[in-house]
Amino acid sequence: MAREQIKVPFGYEQPARSHKGSLLIFETFEDWNEVDMRAMIDFAEARKFVRAIFYPQHEETLRRMGIPCEMPYYARIKLLESMLQEIQSNVTVDVDAWEGKRKKYTPLDTSLHFLTDKYHGPYFIAMSDRYMNLFVTYPSFKEWIKHARFFILPRFGVPLNQKLHDYAERWEVVEMINGV
Repeated sequence: MAREQIKVPFGYEQPARSHKGSLLIFETFEDWNEVDMRAMIDFAEARKFVRAIFYPQHEETLRRMGIPCEMPYYARIKLLESMLQEIQSNVTVDVDAWEGKRKKYTPLDTSLHFLTDKYHGPYFIAMSDRYMNLFVTYPSFKEWIKHARFFILPRFGVPLNQKLHDYAERWEVVEMINGV
């Protein structure tokens, strides 16, 4: 396939890309407040992400993962959307409600495939320490750690799984200023 020729003035240098790809945030969002949301969006702005996608999971998925959640899925979506309306940001912020359409258990791997097909890369995934410890035990973790960089939010004070230390260059713990 032939390349298309482009005319540019002499000495033109293409500007460096200053923005990264998509930040996918997996959490129940049940106990989040405006301060937590602002801290997460500030983090996305500081790291110059193009898009931040908040992805709450269905209560059936959370039940199968062993993660307690009292609020129903649609109440958490409504809460997220109301909090995000109050916040102005340079980052495009979305709440993805795909799991609500499925209304059943959705494996984490399936959710990640859906989100990476829908949004542009490179991909950065933020999860709480509790989520990350579960994800490390899944067989698909070894593939995802190669395709995405992970940010671990220490919300629950859970010690991290030893398997994570084999991939220490692919993840980092992010201490948020405002409570996350």
